[in-house]
Amino acid sequence: MDLDFIVQAAKAAPLHLRQHAAREALQRCLLAALARQGLLIDVAFIGGTALRILHQLPRYSEDLEFIWINTQSEESLGKWSGTLKRALSRIGVAGITQPAPATQVDALVEKRSYTIHLVATSPAFDAFARNGLQISFEIDLNPPAHTERETRTMQIAGDQVTTPTLTLPSLMTGKLHILLTRKDREKGRDWFDYAWYRRNNILPNVPQLQKAIEQTARGPEARYWMSYLRQRARTVDWETIRADIRPFLENQDDVRQLNEATITSLTPYPHFESITAELHELKGQHPLLLTENPVIEDIQQAALEGDETAWETRFAIEAITETKDKNQAPPL
Repeated sequence: MDLDFIVQAAKAAPLHLRQHAAREALQRCLLAALARQGLLIDVAFIGGTALRILHQLPRYSEDLEFIWINTQSEESLGKWSGTLKRALSRIGVAGITQPAPATQVDALVEKRSYTIHLVATSPAFDAFARNGLQISFEIDLNPPAHTERETRTMQIAGDQVTTPTLTLPSLMTGKLHILLTRKDREKGRDWFDYAWYRRNNILPNVPQLQKAIEQTARGPEARYWMSYLRQRARTVDWETIRADIRPFLENQDDVRQLNEATITSLTPYPHFESITAELHELKGQHPLLLTENPVIEDIQQAALEGDETAWETRFAIEAITETKDKNQAPPL
């Protein structure tokens, strides 16, 4: 894996995607370098780049994200920057690595992250990346509980590189957590990835999602993720979302499938049978009847669409409401 591997990857891509293709080739080289030094055993590879490299997501990605899984020590973190710098030298490019100390993330609990910003430059990059290739390595040092791990092997320039990662439901959970709780940074890439998961019939790891939400936000309840996501989709500026994702797509036609109607159709309804059983038990004290929430809207919509389980839930709500109204009515 050398400079030619990166340049050839760029040349094989369409002109407007060459910088992305070169960055991805560099990402693969650096992952191999970390693996050779035994540094990947302390982390699980996550995020959009993991989905791209390990599962052939049809879009490019920029940064490399990980969660820390070594519960005994963080000592090997100090080896990452030097390993990356030496790898850049072996590849034959000038490199700058800027590690940032582990810092507290804006969260409701202790949550720290470690980041390395990397810039690789070479005259060979001038045709497609005049300012160099930039990559950030971001490691979540306090990931949520209940993640499900697996190991994947990837081919990099003829070499086999093995890395810990998360199962697709757990990877999806990370993306869903972003969509449900970070409303100040709209990224088309997040919505595109969500649609990819659902088209592949993936559902999130709900216990992990609940823990992730508890780390950074005051709700929503994870088991109702689908209702809150559908509500969120109604407020999104889809033109902005499509503009964000367009430069990263292998197939530009994919951008037309990113809209509220598509997201709504891909998103399942809550499990109405469970809600109905809880309503029979809790009556008017069921949390769904105590605050405004999009789950009630989903129940109504599914009932209108002819979902018999939603009818049962709606009837249970109506019976509880009628009883409550009778009890509150003044005596004649």
